[in-house]
Amino acid sequence: MLRTAQHGIKKGIKMKEFLMKMVPVEASDHFPFRCKMCGACCRHVKESIPLESLDVFRLARYLRGKDKRIKSMDDVLELYAEPVLLHESGYMIFMLKTVGPEDDCIFLKDSRCTIHEVNPRACRTYPISVGPDGHGGQEQYLSMEQPHHFDGPQMSVKKWIQKRCTQEDYDFWETDVGSARELAVLLEKIPKDRLKQALLFFLRYKYSDFDLDKPFTEQFRSNNQSLLAALRKLAQEE
Repeated sequence: MLRTAQHGIKKGIKMKEFLMKMVPVEASDHFPFRCKMCGACCRHVKESIPLESLDVFRLARYLRGKDKRIKSMDDVLELYAEPVLLHESGYMIFMLKTVGPEDDCIFLKDSRCTIHEVNPRACRTYPISVGPDGHGGQEQYLSMEQPHHFDGPQMSVKKWIQKRCTQEDYDFWETDVGSARELAVLLEKIPKDRLKQALLFFLRYKYSDFDLDKPFTEQFRSNNQSLLAALRKLAQEE
C-alpha cells in the first residue's frame, strides 16, 4: 500500500473552489431538499469524496462477499481510492477514485450508487458536510453545487445528520478528530530521513491493521494509540 500511496499522492485539494460552494449552517437551521435520483452529485467529484477509516472498513466488509479481489481494507484502497496529501509533513487522506470524462464516482453505475448500503459518510450526509470546528465541537456546511435539489420539503440540519450517522460514526469521529492535531504536530517533528517509516505507521494503523470480522471501534482506538506511540518515538529519537 505504501507504493500505491507514494505513486498516487497529490499535494492538496482545490480548497478555494470547494469552499465557494459551501455555506455554513447551524444545527438548528432548515433547508429545502429533494433527491432527484439523477446522479448529479456523484459526478465531477474528483478528489472530493473522502474515505475515512470507518468508511474503508465498511466497504471492505461489504465488498469481500461480492468481489473476490477484496480480502482486506488494503484491497479497497488499491482498487477504489487514491491518496491525497493534505500537508507536506505526511498527513494524508484517501479519496474515492473517479472515472470517465465527467469524473464520475467509481461506484456510480447508470446514475445509481452501487454501494448505497455502505456509502461513505460524506455521501450519506450530503448535502450537509460535517467537520470539526477547531474547538472540540463541530460545524456544518450546506453544499450548493447542485441547486436543482433545493426545491423540496424543509429538512432540519440536526435531524438530517442524526438520521444518517450511527453511534459508531460518532465514536470514530471523536477518536479521529481528537488525535488529528497531535498527529500533525508529531509528523512535522519527525526528521525527513524517518518520514517514510512514519508514513508506513500512518497507513498501517489508520487503514490497514484491522480484522474485518471484529468490531471496528475498539480496533481503531487501539490502533490510534499505537500510531501516536510510534510517531512519538520517531520524533524523539536522536
